[in-house]
Amino acid sequence: MKKFFVFVVAMVTIMSLSVVNAKDIVIEMKGEGQTNFPRSEMPVITASIDDENVCKTNVTEYMGRIAISIENEAGDTLISQTETIIDSTQISTDVSNLEDGNYTITYTLEDSIVFSGEFEKE
Repeated sequence: MKKFFVFVVAMVTIMSLSVVNAKDIVIEMKGEGQTNFPRSEMPVITASIDDENVCKTNVTEYMGRIAISIENEAGDTLISQTETIIDSTQISTDVSNLEDGNYTITYTLEDSIVFSGEFEKE
């Protein structure tokens, strides 16, 4: 199952490279959360930041609400948004107002499964 998950993540990442000069963000699952219903497929989240400082997040294999937050190195939440995912969705988050530095982006699904990754804004 783990090999299949890695394969799916790799394929989605390759397919999401349609943005020229995008900087990929490595997104990893941080916890399995709690759910009353077992999942047949684990959600897949990929993200990249384009030349216009927009974070493009692709979510597949998931339907429901997702909370997105971006924190600085001090742990302060600078951006937060909530989106509804239907089948597969691309979410855009404007990060152009962030100062240059290192940030953590976190995705929390309705059933408390958490994915996160780190990126540097230049």
